[in-house]
Amino acid sequence: RQWTVSADERFMSEAISEIEGEVNDVALKMIYKFNDATFRPIFSNLIEWASSLPKKDKVGRALRLQSIYGFMAVFFENLKSIVTNYATYLLDNAVEILGAVDPKDDVSKELWSRVLRTLAKCFEHDQDDFWQSPSHFTVIAPVLCDQFKNASSLPLVLDLIPAVVELAAAADSSDHHKELNSAILKHMRSETASVRLAAVRCEQELTDRLGEEWLSMLPEMLPFISELQEDDDDVVEKETHRWIVKIEGVLGESLDSMLQ
Repeated sequence: RQWTVSADERFMSEAISEIEGEVNDVALKMIYKFNDATFRPIFSNLIEWASSLPKKDKVGRALRLQSIYGFMAVFFENLKSIVTNYATYLLDNAVEILGAVDPKDDVSKELWSRVLRTLAKCFEHDQDDFWQSPSHFTVIAPVLCDQFKNASSLPLVLDLIPAVVELAAAADSSDHHKELNSAILKHMRSETASVRLAAVRCEQELTDRLGEEWLSMLPEMLPFISELQEDDDDVVEKETHRWIVKIEGVLGESLDSMLQ
């Protein structure tokens, strides 16, 4: 954060990435030496520190949080299911960041990406139904699904869709799947082609990942698929046909009669 104000931008982002990588490696080695009772208060303080700059210092806050979420992604990836419940400490902060993203601001966009990568890693390694708990799922799911509206300005395929797919895999209940699916399907009636396209691509990934379990909701999907087969946008139409092929591959039967 402090370096950004004073350093030469040409080499800075590369250098900072390298330094952050080194710092995160050392931090992990230290964490391995702690037990839960010792480390949990340190983690809690770290999250508090990340948000402790004055509200008016928007860039400073975002840069400090970038560092923290860069570390969190490594933390959840390496310690896996042992630390899934540590997400309790950063859930409100993550929701706030996602809800306040400014697609025109590069610092805000990078922070948004890091938050999503962190969440994806945390969802991926959940073995204790942490994200299946309504008190956690209902906090994060609507915010994630709302991000589809940013399709024209943010890297949804790269960062958002993997997070949504991992949440669906972790929150393994028909009620949660229904809620996610309904929210994604709504975006297929957006007036913006890039939003419709992102929703279709997300459904493709969910069909690939969860197969028949996800396609138990096919009756709700069919009216949307019918509309998108004749979409004004050629790419949306093409991707809808790819989605149909994926569905037929899972079900082992043609959708033609269902789409009449």
